[in-house]
Amino acid sequence: MNTAKQINIMIGLMIVGLFGTFLYFIFDNGFNAFGLDFEGRQNAAVVRQEKTNVERGAVLFSLNCRACHGLTGQGALERAGLPGAPLNLEDNRPPELTEAQVKAKADRFNGTITCGRVGTLMPPWSRDENGPLNDFQIEQLVLLITSEFSEEGWEHVVEDGNHSDQFGPRKQLAAAVGPGDTTIQLNDASGLIVEDALRIGGDTIDEAYEVLIILSIDEDTGSVEVERAAMGSKALSHEAEVEVYNGPLAPPDGPIIGAPGTVPPCGQKNAEPEAATGSAAIVSISGDVEFKMSDNFFGLDEAINPTLEIAAEDIVNFTIPNVGTAIHNLRFAGPDGEYQTDDDFVSDPDLISGGEEGTLEFTFGEAATFPYRCDFHPTEMLGEVTVTG
Repeated sequence: MNTAKQINIMIGLMIVGLFGTFLYFIFDNGFNAFGLDFEGRQNAAVVRQEKTNVERGAVLFSLNCRACHGLTGQGALERAGLPGAPLNLEDNRPPELTEAQVKAKADRFNGTITCGRVGTLMPPWSRDENGPLNDFQIEQLVLLITSEFSEEGWEHVVEDGNHSDQFGPRKQLAAAVGPGDTTIQLNDASGLIVEDALRIGGDTIDEAYEVLIILSIDEDTGSVEVERAAMGSKALSHEAEVEVYNGPLAPPDGPIIGAPGTVPPCGQKNAEPEAATGSAAIVSISGDVEFKMSDNFFGLDEAINPTLEIAAEDIVNFTIPNVGTAIHNLRFAGPDGEYQTDDDFVSDPDLISGGEEGTLEFTFGEAATFPYRCDFHPTEMLGEVTVTG
């Protein structure tokens, strides 16, 4: 073989080698040009790993967090009185957030899960603070909240929660139930316990559910007398053959993390004592009013959780700045004295993050007294409204 042929063969082999290297680079890293979009092995592996971590975060959430944050992770937006902050929100994940905003959110959630939040029921979960989770498990929970695959993760939370709450054998409604019925008929009432909670609905993330408390049981007929709309849920209509689950655990009522006289985790400052001991003064208001929300109390003219006195037919325009770091809102129960009913007055938006501001217009035509609260901290941020005639 002459030298020219050898050179041509070597050049050919070099071209083949370079072309093969180029193809492998595309296979490994992906290609997006000229209308072609190939994900690539490396990118596919990253996506697959992130989805796996989101699913594992969903399992951790279902096991540890549902009592406070709810079956769907929406806190008091899901069911009144849940003390945990709503986490399953579009504002916590792409595409609503940029990459930099996602990182900032993730860092904040990581810190909160690791160290807890002073002034709330949120405890530290890190093993370094005597909690049950390692750093990788905390990161999986953060990904559940902030990943672009977060919505799939929350669906997994609901599926896992329903599986955990199922009766064995399964229990179903034997007949349809209306909102006013106080007795339900089950296909099997065996094994139920008086004063335990039941849940009807919630099979999917978008399906509302109702919690009921068992008052009496007739196992022979399958008839169960119940208290409707329990634990902050609403009375709903339910079709026959809908599955009935074990009810949710009641959220804890203490202790408050970092309360005065205790040592807060991670070197945080103690909760302000004013949040628990401030004066509930009567403050007369009208016109434009700034009603501040702190962690965790309402403030107006140096009064904490004041009784608001408003003349009948006066229009009060509340500006409601959240000067704390936790999520808050403002809800007036209305003249029926019940929250989550049609006559409520609720801040706009109904979820106000730290540093943001909401508004509420209030007017009422006759003398009445009814309560107000923050839906996310209902045992700490609460007071009364008195309308004078």
